Amino acid sequence: MQRGPFLLAFAIGQQLRALLARALAEAPLTSDEFAVYSVLFLTGPTTPTRLAGDLGMPPSTMSHYLRRMSERGHLDRRTNPDDGRSSLVVLTADGRAATEACFPAFGAAITSFRANLSMPEADLLAALTTMSEAIAAATSADHEVGGLVQPTPSPPLPPPATGGEAPRS
Repeated sequence: MQRGPFLLAFAIGQQLRALLARALAEAPLTSDEFAVYSVLFLTGPTTPTRLAGDLGMPPSTMSHYLRRMSERGHLDRRTNPDDGRSSLVVLTADGRAATEACFPAFGAAITSFRANLSMPEADLLAALTTMSEAIAAATSADHEVGGLVQPTPSPPLPPPATGGEAPRS
């Protein structure tokens, strides 16, 4: 079956979720939690809004993760020195330790992935970055109608070929 970019991206997301869930099954964090902790581990203090953006999450979803992290003693909030109104979030020593405890399992998963990758990783990252940027641009386009982004009008497409093929998504 020929898959379009959305179906392929959806399938990749499902496969990645399954790989990481299996790899992190005995780790102290779930794969979703590990993603949030990892970004904080790598970036250091950041705003919740920036963290949500880096992970492609709605701010309300990020708030849920940050609340749970704080309840576990894995997160500190500080006043943002740049504006004084917003806060910065940062991992505590316990939060960093929980993140580091996941590294061996995550390392095994990414090593297995890389062993099966049939193209240079830099090329894959470039293609995925292009796709991510296109989706972000489509999501924030100015041409919104009824909650859906409407593309700029383009010439009509030619009639579909016969053969009963479903459109590629």
